Amino acid sequence: MKSLNIFNKTLVSSAVLFATMTLAGCSSTIEQGKYADGTHDVSAKGKKSLITLTVEVKNGHIIDIKTKSQKETESLYLNAERLLPKIVANNGHEGIDAVSGATYSSNGILKAINNLPRVDGSQPEYVAVGSKEESADENFKLKWSIQPKLGLLKGDYYFQEARFRQGHMGSVAIVTDSHNADDVIFAEFNESGRPNYYTRLYQDVPKRMSEYNFSMGKKKGTAWVQSALTMEKLMVEQDKLTFDLNPDFDPGLRNKLKEPNRLKYAGIDVVAGASNSIQQSMVPLTAKIHAQINGEGTNELFYQYAEKLLNTKGQWTGVTAMLRLVVNTDTKQITKAHYDEVFADEIVQIKDASLKKFYRQSKYESINYVEPARIGFNVMIDALNIHLQQGESLFLIDDLPATGDTGSYAATGFTKRSDSWDIYLHQAEILYQEMRKDNVIKEHKTD
Repeated sequence: MKSLNIFNKTLVSSAVLFATMTLAGCSSTIEQGKYADGTHDVSAKGKKSLITLTVEVKNGHIIDIKTKSQKETESLYLNAERLLPKIVANNGHEGIDAVSGATYSSNGILKAINNLPRVDGSQPEYVAVGSKEESADENFKLKWSIQPKLGLLKGDYYFQEARFRQGHMGSVAIVTDSHNADDVIFAEFNESGRPNYYTRLYQDVPKRMSEYNFSMGKKKGTAWVQSALTMEKLMVEQDKLTFDLNPDFDPGLRNKLKEPNRLKYAGIDVVAGASNSIQQSMVPLTAKIHAQINGEGTNELFYQYAEKLLNTKGQWTGVTAMLRLVVNTDTKQITKAHYDEVFADEIVQIKDASLKKFYRQSKYESINYVEPARIGFNVMIDALNIHLQQGESLFLIDDLPATGDTGSYAATGFTKRSDSWDIYLHQAEILYQEMRKDNVIKEHKTD
């Protein structure tokens, strides 16, 4: 009997030992993070102020970070705040680079995270980091695409423009399906610097496809156009042109876009660089267009054709040609015309070495592009727009700048025909045939 009790005790002890080992094995599969659990306020010096973060830690892992206080330059700090989700995903600051243009604020955030209390009680020394983008001045690392949709695009056309905030000119073009006014198939926002802009280089210059995005990006870590592209995608994908005012909006927190009450309008999230442009210009203008769509409608149709230009080997040159025409269906006259040649998003895609520096820009909006015909490309296209608005032919363009060799540059201002006119005429024929098929344009003479 005694031996049986000993045997039973052995079984129980073995079971307890097995259970303990099993539990220990299970607990070992739950990785314990390095930080002390709880909610911690941690601080570090930014460029202009002390940055304080509220960090929530559970099971040793960072699960949430919020900015509690800071007095940095708002646009710069907003960009630096993009590090927060990276830190959460990484469970720490190790291996994370600073945001270009917001290096000091970035390091303030990263150093604050380094100050989080750790389970083992250690306090590693913080080593400041730079941004990878800073070392590549010409090969700018921020990513955005300005490429037009290839092929034919057509529909009902709406357009609004107005000056806002110190005189900048904002404009919105919206195209809807002619058979379904609720279907937004095209949205484009642009803005021109005010005439008295403090930087002369960007006075009256459209921002969408010009050097402005690069200049802003190097200063603030983001391109202006990125906000516009974000909103345009939202409008097309969700067929959404109106946004409700946020009842919790606090003007004192504007530009701090991470928190819901920092946005003037509910349901949108825009990156830094154009948040004011979006909230003060794009959203109000699209609201006007929305009212027009649901009111008097439009008597204008939009036609666009875009194609990649190929070399003799059939390879893309890195340039995309695009022609847009707007026609009044009552008068059957062209009311607006715009031709442009858009450079590729990446330097390596552009074959002509002399044109590589114009990546993510267009010939019309670039400040520094020089047309070989020795006249401003924008001058050529502005003249085309006036020419067609006056009822002249799409094809009889010999009176326009750079349509022929004119001899003395000193006497005339340009010397030879621009190759772009040949591409324009090709695309004009495509759109003309489409508009004739739709019976929305009068006959245009070809000779």
